[in-house]
Amino acid sequence: MRLAVFGATGGTGLSVIRQALDACDKVTALARKPEALAEFGDEITVVGGDVLDPVAVAEAVDGAEVVVSGLGIGMHRHATTVYSQGTANIVAAMRNAGMSRLLVVSTSSLELPRRLTERTVAAILHRVLAKPYADMAIMEDTVRGSDLDWTLVRAARLTNGAVTGRYRTAVDEKLRRCWSISRADVAHYCLTHAADPAAFRHTVEIAY
Repeated sequence: MRLAVFGATGGTGLSVIRQALDACDKVTALARKPEALAEFGDEITVVGGDVLDPVAVAEAVDGAEVVVSGLGIGMHRHATTVYSQGTANIVAAMRNAGMSRLLVVSTSSLELPRRLTERTVAAILHRVLAKPYADMAIMEDTVRGSDLDWTLVRAARLTNGAVTGRYRTAVDEKLRRCWSISRADVAHYCLTHAADPAAFRHTVEIAY
């Protein structure tokens, strides 16, 4: 499998790369600071650039079969267009390249759950992270509005735990007790479902 990875220097992106290499996949990664991916040496192709630059995005997508996006700004509260414009650039590049398979990591707390305890926590996050969440919502709308074979992977609170391959998912509905998931297991889901038609054009929540 030939992968293009965005958000490659973040925890989820790095996990995608490591697991993809373990599976002997070919990886191209976009990075503003290519030196941040020096640990991989010549095992991967690194395109230096920003996801907000359509030319750099197109270069990273070229020749790939599957695109995995783990774009993020962490817990920063400032307004951003990384999610919305970055993803719009990815979608446009994929269309131009004749590609279809896209997996995009989002957050389960973007949509408020019904259960009181979980809803209270999510509501606090919405207040604290209102600006990046607004941009993330635009990102999801862009993905859903595309004609690609997309999957939105809505992850619970991300941790640095090891890959287990054991987690719960809910397709196109809220996942109860959606508290945490390791970045490594989010990467595992993306890679093991990259060629799964049953995941096409669905939103999947994932947690332990």
